Amino acid sequence: MGGDRRSIAFLGSCPKLEEELYSGRIRNDQELLARARELGASLQVSDGREKVWKNEDVLVGEVREISLNFERRRRIYVVPGAHLIVDIIGGEARITGRGKVGCIVLGNRFTQKLAGEGVGRAKGRVDEQLIKDILAKAGEKTASVSREHTVQRCDVMQLDPEAALLSALKEDCEKSGWRLCGLR
Repeated sequence: MGGDRRSIAFLGSCPKLEEELYSGRIRNDQELLARARELGASLQVSDGREKVWKNEDVLVGEVREISLNFERRRRIYVVPGAHLIVDIIGGEARITGRGKVGCIVLGNRFTQKLAGEGVGRAKGRVDEQLIKDILAKAGEKTASVSREHTVQRCDVMQLDPEAALLSALKEDCEKSGWRLCGLR
């Protein structure tokens, strides 16, 4: 599992800049800052946010959208053989996807397209080097992705993969004060 380290906070609404940035039209930080000035937008960019981590033997990845009035997170929990996708909105965590592990890409359309092309060229054989290559290429081609990235790996086979994932999710809910909804 891999993720870049970029965090972009828009201080006020600027849908035109967001569309240009997340579609890949803005290629680097200089273009981003110049375009923000042109549009009168205010934003903060940092490259210190960890988006993937290990919780014991479970890999966790997160993308999030935060504004003054709204916060949404999408997390993916992965162990060999299984995954859960969880949307967290307004303090409620809801499982929105589950299944065996394939190739799942969270992020903006541009990054998803790059990843899809990379996985296609690799004929679906996703490994650590492919993930690093995709993240490096994305960091070179768009200002929405940092040049630094984190890649985590877990090879521990769980006796009950789904139970391991649910346990990690419940632990995160307790720690963060989220209410787990719609558990089936």
